[in-house]
Amino acid sequence: MTSDPFFLQPGLGRASRPGTDGSEGSFTCSCCGLPSPGAGLPWTGPSRAGLRVCRVCNLLQDTTRAAIDSEAVLIWWPEITQHRLLFLVRAAHQKLRLLTIGDSGRPDEKLWTTALSSLEEPILGTQLPATFTAPLNLLRLLAVRRQEAAYRLQSSSIRQVTTALRLCRASDPNVARNLATLRKGLRLLPTGHLLDSGRDVYPAYLDRILSLSHS
Repeated sequence: MTSDPFFLQPGLGRASRPGTDGSEGSFTCSCCGLPSPGAGLPWTGPSRAGLRVCRVCNLLQDTTRAAIDSEAVLIWWPEITQHRLLFLVRAAHQKLRLLTIGDSGRPDEKLWTTALSSLEEPILGTQLPATFTAPLNLLRLLAVRRQEAAYRLQSSSIRQVTTALRLCRASDPNVARNLATLRKGLRLLPTGHLLDSGRDVYPAYLDRILSLSHS
């Protein structure tokens, strides 16, 4: 599969580095720059060969997948790079997941679900410990920019937007100019879900990430 033409981020330049956990292996994501489990997924964008990205950053080049509209949203934020945004989001998700770990040493799945749900229903945040406030506030701050993106695109569906951009006549100077404007401001914001055959595998993925720091 080739990368979606709109969400390509040309600035990937970090070399993938093997991890040191000695079990499953790990690497440094060439996009967000964070330690990640496994061997990563190959980046197919216009950067030097051999770059690999984590499963979260891979959403950038898989925006027509069936579950994408549950896994990410579009925001308008020209002042922040896509790489930095993905770093902040994954770091916030990792912090939230870490906070759900109780005395048993295992994550409290109900607490995790409540934390994510509180992003859409703030009243649920009153059920959470105060330690959750900072990462949740960061995620809410980023999500506020969804309205501007939806206004500019007249759609909140990443799949629809990607399909439309693939069908447009990019050779037309006016279209090319509009695309360039969109590229400067549109960003993909992960929601805290990664679906595989209808099952959310993101919590387990975060647990693997957190285990790297304790190996």
